[in-house]
Amino acid sequence: MNQHHVAQNPSMPRTTNRTPSKPRTLFKLLGVLCVLLLFPEMLVRVFGVLDFPTYYVDREIGYIPRASQHGIFLRRNAWVFNDRSMGTDKKWNPTERPNILLIGNSIVMGGNPYDQKDKLGTLIQEQVGNRYNVWPIAAGGWTNVNETVYLKRNADVGQATYFFLWEYMIGGLSARSTWLGEYVFPKEHPIWGSWYVLQRYVLPELLGVNMSGLPPKPTGTLNATYLADFKAAVATLNKAASSKGHGLLFLYPQRVDYITASQGKEWLPERAEVERIAHENGLAILDISRARDWNESLYRSDNVHPTVQGNVVLAKILAAAIKDENTQHPVISGAQAVRGDQVAKTAPNAYAPRSLEKSGMEDREKNNSVAR
Repeated sequence: MNQHHVAQNPSMPRTTNRTPSKPRTLFKLLGVLCVLLLFPEMLVRVFGVLDFPTYYVDREIGYIPRASQHGIFLRRNAWVFNDRSMGTDKKWNPTERPNILLIGNSIVMGGNPYDQKDKLGTLIQEQVGNRYNVWPIAAGGWTNVNETVYLKRNADVGQATYFFLWEYMIGGLSARSTWLGEYVFPKEHPIWGSWYVLQRYVLPELLGVNMSGLPPKPTGTLNATYLADFKAAVATLNKAASSKGHGLLFLYPQRVDYITASQGKEWLPERAEVERIAHENGLAILDISRARDWNESLYRSDNVHPTVQGNVVLAKILAAAIKDENTQHPVISGAQAVRGDQVAKTAPNAYAPRSLEKSGMEDREKNNSVAR
């Protein structure tokens, strides 16, 4: 049998069909996966998305910013809480200067969208100068119920009051705000930041889930226990203040409330009860919806919180209502203040309250007829 052998040119490369080894493919896939996981994590941390305040949680107060912490959210908006969970970089010192307590919710606290210099407490401090210390006591979503618990737990703070400004929003005594979970009021900073961002920001936006820390929607009725506690807390502050009536309750309207007020309608169902408490303590009530320079343009897109310029205006309105202990005149020159049972007007002030009422002492029709 003749066999024909084909001569093979040794210079020609041999062709082989090699397949990548399974370990090498696996390592490549793992490398790609690591990049996909680590790159977003790096971005989240580099851009300061996780640089936010954390909270202490319990059933009585609901939640409160942890003491002695600070940061810069998104590397842009600084925030700070002192040793008493107050939104200021000043350590609590009741004897350094006369103390102005500023009590409220996210309107006072400000939250992540604001730089520290643009928050209400800082701006009021700028208005009153270094003669006084302004101490913001607030957390986003708090009602007057949570705020009352803070004052009970920190009785020494209330006892050091010179003047106090206490915010009231509709439904403030209807319910206590409770902890809404790690994605609204985190107790700790997350280990896996990108997963937190996905859960906190991305999925709620895609699925339409509400992650708001706003106060509970008002039920329309006052809780008798909460009302009694609030009444007692106001009386305690008033007794501790430098003189009787050395404080005020300011009524803050959401945009819809402001529109209602601008139509000459009542926007605060529980006004009578709040005014009664103020009157019993000789306090003024300042309705922001009637302030001369407050308007719709000063609300953020959420229709609740002030813009930065809104905070500037609100700070000037409130600072103009703070009275000197000895003269009972405003500490801000050229402002309006309450003297006795009537509104006393001095030199014009672009940010002075248009209607700073002595609660229960003025005719309601007169208040409603004030020009806007």
